[in-house]
Amino acid sequence: MIGYTMVGTGDIKRAGDFFDKVLGVLGAKRSMDHDTFIVWSVTPDQPSFSVCLPHNGSAATVGNGVMTAFNAMSPAQVKEVYDCAMANGATDEGEPGERNEGFYIAYFRDPDGNKFAAFNYSGDVG
Repeated sequence: MIGYTMVGTGDIKRAGDFFDKVLGVLGAKRSMDHDTFIVWSVTPDQPSFSVCLPHNGSAATVGNGVMTAFNAMSPAQVKEVYDCAMANGATDEGEPGERNEGFYIAYFRDPDGNKFAAFNYSGDVG
């Protein structure tokens, strides 16, 4: 049902560098790369993620209560995404851990302040 998600940025190069690394952990690569927006995907038939300079020319702002969650293949990959994000300028919003039985998740904000999570919901929390 979801085709793609997009967040705004004030610095397209910085956002591109950040998400190249963080989404690279999940196997995503740039599928579109323009002066005002970048899109990452794993395969063309799965949802993608993008960042953009706001079309109206106003400053990018963070949505209160808005979050994008990236599906990881294991709890170890959740931690790898979180560690990569933290090493590349993210701020902590909740360290990796099991929140409900079988639901392992970590939260962080990118350098623009947008909130993200990496999660694994497979019952495999080892």
